[in-house]
Amino acid sequence: MANRILKSEKIVPELTRSEILSLDIATHTGYFSIHERGSWNFTESKRRNDNKQHKDFRDTVMGFILKYDIRQIVAEDINVNNHFSDMRKLSEFRGILFEICDELNLPEPFFVNVSTLKKWATGNGRATKIEMIKACERIYKFTPGDDNEADACHLFYYFIRKYKIL
Repeated sequence: MANRILKSEKIVPELTRSEILSLDIATHTGYFSIHERGSWNFTESKRRNDNKQHKDFRDTVMGFILKYDIRQIVAEDINVNNHFSDMRKLSEFRGILFEICDELNLPEPFFVNVSTLKKWATGNGRATKIEMIKACERIYKFTPGDDNEADACHLFYYFIRKYKIL
């Protein structure tokens, strides 16, 4: 039973690190896997008729999953704060992520609470973006391109350590 994860009544047997993609979902989505890492920019553009952001997010994530045979998505959960428009955008992207998993017959994404991740990575549940970047540099010996990539990196390592993924 090593490396099995119970998620919504569904067991994912024998996951490996190469089958996991972690995402810090936002307009600038950080992503991390053993294959690639970085940030995708889904900023709306007036030249794009303000309606292609969701399709771009879907196509990019779907393409990555198919390219690398990803079997599990790990993502930062939505943090309810004073920024209603941010929360709405994250909720829209989260819905698209569920739809992708449904279409590809993947288990639901595994979501990690923002404060839990920050506490795990830095010892401070209210860590700043700079502290999360510095934790990546200190722990994993690499400098992420931005705070989104740093969060995605921490999500990846949080998940593989929690479930002892080889």
